Amino acid sequence: DENNLDLHKLLADLYFTLGQHKKSLSLLKKIIELDPQDHKAIWQIGELYLSNGEFETAELLVEKAISMKPSNPKYHISLVEVYYNTNRKNDAIQTLEKVLKLRPASVPYLLALADLYSEIGDQESAQKYYFRVLEYEPSNVKAKQKLQNVAL
Repeated sequence: DENNLDLHKLLADLYFTLGQHKKSLSLLKKIIELDPQDHKAIWQIGELYLSNGEFETAELLVEKAISMKPSNPKYHISLVEVYYNTNRKNDAIQTLEKVLKLRPASVPYLLALADLYSEIGDQESAQKYYFRVLEYEPSNVKAKQKLQNVAL
């Protein structure tokens, strides 16, 4: 059925997950045509542009998805990737800090933020977030190594 939105969504998710971007993109566009408020489809199209290095278009789409569903951390993480890949690390940091308000115990997000602070030379903030990683995951090898390197 050409207009079965649920079927389009299932197939688009399958192709998206399998990395079959062309098939996914055509279905995602159809979903948007049928439901212009489908924030997930908008985000997924943004992700496809991001993976192709089309950062300006990706940023617009991801920001639109965020405006429709600001509580979804995945959308914000995509924006962090756009900022990082366009050398806007301070914007990436600010966005990651917002994400941590949504998911304060997320070790991958805490590590990413600590690494970003380290990259821009803010070792004090980097240490703070590596220590937070260890609060949630005391045996985290990466955080321990990074803290030892900073202490040297």
